[in-house]
Amino acid sequence: MATPKLKILTLDGGGIRGIIPCAILTELERLLGRPVSQMFDLIAGTSTGGIIGCGLNVPHPEQPGKPKYSAAALGELYEKNGEQIFKKRGGVFSGMNKLFDESFTHEGLEALLLDYFGDTELRQTFTELLITSYDIERRKPFYFLSRLAKTNPAEENFLLRDIARSTSAAPTYFEPNPLSWTDGSILALVDGGVFANNPSMLAYTEAIELLRARKQAGEGPAPGPAAEQELEAFSASVSAEESDVFMFSIGTGRVVKPYRYDDAKSWGMTQWLRPIIDILMQGVSETVDYQMNYVLPPGPDGSKHYIRINPVIPDEHAEMSDVSDKNIQGLKAIAQKAVEENRALIEEACKMLG
Repeated sequence: MATPKLKILTLDGGGIRGIIPCAILTELERLLGRPVSQMFDLIAGTSTGGIIGCGLNVPHPEQPGKPKYSAAALGELYEKNGEQIFKKRGGVFSGMNKLFDESFTHEGLEALLLDYFGDTELRQTFTELLITSYDIERRKPFYFLSRLAKTNPAEENFLLRDIARSTSAAPTYFEPNPLSWTDGSILALVDGGVFANNPSMLAYTEAIELLRARKQAGEGPAPGPAAEQELEAFSASVSAEESDVFMFSIGTGRVVKPYRYDDAKSWGMTQWLRPIIDILMQGVSETVDYQMNYVLPPGPDGSKHYIRINPVIPDEHAEMSDVSDKNIQGLKAIAQKAVEENRALIEEACKMLG
């Protein structure tokens, strides 16, 4: 079994269900005896996965070269601060306002991100980082990339706390995040889950770019147009007998609660609002998982180059903003069950990570 040249971690969105990937990463850290940021070359995250990805890259203020937070510590962020993250809007007319305004204030989330991430910048991360968001004014995805933050800091370098706030601004939950950009303009950013709740395919394309950059740094520029180089690199990576890439993908749980036809057939715009967000985000995640199984198939020796863990979530734990103690304890139990039921996959990931 060849050691992959580039190791990727991808983390889905899912609100308070971020407890699940944190528990699985905690087990990885226990088994390998080192921080997640020392296991992977690239971490890609969306929404709550973006918060976790940023958190794993915050440097320790007193121990240079080491991260400030373990995966377990980030799990505690959700367990202890859920009510601060999802603080409901109040007031006499709060029941009516929820039809016309976001469900939660953003002040508590921003204060928490400031406390945890401080002034850490994207260009300072231990791993390469890819975090998704969507600019509603320009009507296009916006990618926070550490690779670009290092080469073009004036336009691409941001504070991790601002990145985490932007990627988690889920429509109907939090208001968009206006982020200052070039020439006095702003990026009006919402949750990357609207187009890439599972960022694995994006992470794979970023891995191709990173591998090509490594090759060019060691061997000089490759000949031919850039587009042709990218196509050749993509084809070579997919068809190689032993892939250069290993990806460990973690979801925040697959919800199987059905939307009954007899109910949905008479829904109007208001009734469809939250269900359609749930359907789109989960649909995107499962579509990307289907694609990645073909893009990164097992090697000739049977070694897995793509591993995904995404446990089933019972109906009572499906809501990603439910921060009740009962729900948090339920999510912790689901996470531990996922660790035990996927023991073989986790151990195989450990072998690939070395």
